[in-house]
Amino acid sequence: MFGFVVANPEKLTEEQKKRYSGIYCGLCDDLGESRGFMCRMALTYDLVFLAVVLSSVFSEEYTESEGRCAVHPMKRKIRLRNKYTEYAADMNLALAYYKYLDDYSDDNSKKAYLKMKLFRKVSGEIAEKYPRQCEAVKNCLSELTKAEKENVLIPDIPSDIFGRLLGEIFAVGDENIRQSLYSFGEALGRFIYIADAAVDLKHDIKKQRYNPLVQMSFGDTEPLLQMLMADCVEKYKTLPIIQDREIIENILFSGIWTQYDARKKGKKQ
Repeated sequence: MFGFVVANPEKLTEEQKKRYSGIYCGLCDDLGESRGFMCRMALTYDLVFLAVVLSSVFSEEYTESEGRCAVHPMKRKIRLRNKYTEYAADMNLALAYYKYLDDYSDDNSKKAYLKMKLFRKVSGEIAEKYPRQCEAVKNCLSELTKAEKENVLIPDIPSDIFGRLLGEIFAVGDENIRQSLYSFGEALGRFIYIADAAVDLKHDIKKQRYNPLVQMSFGDTEPLLQMLMADCVEKYKTLPIIQDREIIENILFSGIWTQYDARKKGKKQ
């Protein structure tokens, strides 16, 4: 369900591209240094967005370093890190682990079992550190599996579940800001779930797979997405964005839609 929340590089300045890439590399470093090299395989740009938003809301500066990595051994790259890239790295791994666990519980997948086993130890450490978030991820993924098995065709039900999952991940800080962050994450999660279902709709119908939108006509999905994104933007406006506003708004207003259009055409960017 992830993969939508990325920037549109064509509408970023060179300096913004460098900063966005630096935060990505910083999050990757956090995954590798604190959790082991193989954990880097779980990295997604969606969790970079989490780090950027939280760092902005709490005006958290980044520590900058430079170096090479196994993926880019010939070129030194900037890495930007702070406590929110570390938090995003932990949430990235929690999401990966509980997804593999859910897949294994659902269909006894050997592939999911091997991946789950790889992340089991580190997931336990993250669950001790962030019990609320990890319990929410585990329970919401289980609820989504149940909705799929029961062929729930009311889109609000599974999208609300995924919204709660993402809301809990965004919800940090004191009580007042935590509620605003939860609401934003919840709205973004609902959009992501429906966007993912919309791009898969024709394929799922053809393959007779579960999709909560099967009773909707193809022309009705985009107005629904526009409405969900409008709600997400309203929640975003309540956040005290201190830094990187241009990057955040590039993702919300352009990057997500660019990715959605590309996926509809079968061209994941």
